[in-house]
Amino acid sequence: MRNFVMAAVAAVSLPVAAQATTTNYIGSQSTIKYSTTPTSASGFGGTARITTQVVYDSATDTYTLRDTGSPTTTSSFGPANIVSSTTNFTTYRKTSGSTTETFRLLDQSPANTLIVLNYVTYGQWRRSTASGTTNSVNDTYVVFGTKTPSASIPHSGGAAYNTILDGTFVNKNGAYAISGTGSFNADFATGSISYSSAASGTPEAGGAVINFGTMTGSGSIAYNSAGFSGTGGYNGNGYALDVNGNFYGPAYDEIGGTFHLRSTRATGGNGTGAIVGTGANINN
Repeated sequence: MRNFVMAAVAAVSLPVAAQATTTNYIGSQSTIKYSTTPTSASGFGGTARITTQVVYDSATDTYTLRDTGSPTTTSSFGPANIVSSTTNFTTYRKTSGSTTETFRLLDQSPANTLIVLNYVTYGQWRRSTASGTTNSVNDTYVVFGTKTPSASIPHSGGAAYNTILDGTFVNKNGAYAISGTGSFNADFATGSISYSSAASGTPEAGGAVINFGTMTGSGSIAYNSAGFSGTGGYNGNGYALDVNGNFYGPAYDEIGGTFHLRSTRATGGNGTGAIVGTGANINN
């Protein structure tokens, strides 16, 4: 992300003295709140999703995020907060009292082994407050970048994308890191989408991996906002995936959005996270 933001800011044709250092990126974010103990989790009944704004300041290389439920509540992450940096992610951390915040940002690097993106990225902003053996967690996934202009969404042809999932799933046993890959297809002639994702959940505190299986869904394209939404059906493992997002890049080169993972199993559970994709076959 840092590479693309810097390039986007540098491309603004302004005199050096007047060049703005901040760029506002309108995106989407989804949050799940829950509490965990060493052996269980609670309070994970639902997720919240909103349109949001991420502010990047190129002068200080700082990102400012805002809360899903309280947009006036913000938090900033800069170079002094970096605790690790790989070809895939840059992770920031800061602590205040009993609350720890982390921001794990997907790097837009051609060497990224998960996915190579140029116009959209995502981050996981986690706020965890400890009280004895209980942690109260606010897990937010924020997706942002350079959206496709609505006038550039065609009304003919189609496009196919390779996608990845990254998120958090919580059931009564605890929290799980969601990972997965899939495909996303846009039919611009009919204004429809279809998608398929195979995902699993790795427990954050030990235990068995959840096999969510392959989840499929379909939905529609919103031409006036370069957006899309889709609803999934429950698969044989008892899980379903809904998506909401936008096309990114000058020619709908990439997609990005949030997902909601639902469960019918006895353990219950809800999940949320980011879905991003890059065009594998664009045809108009």
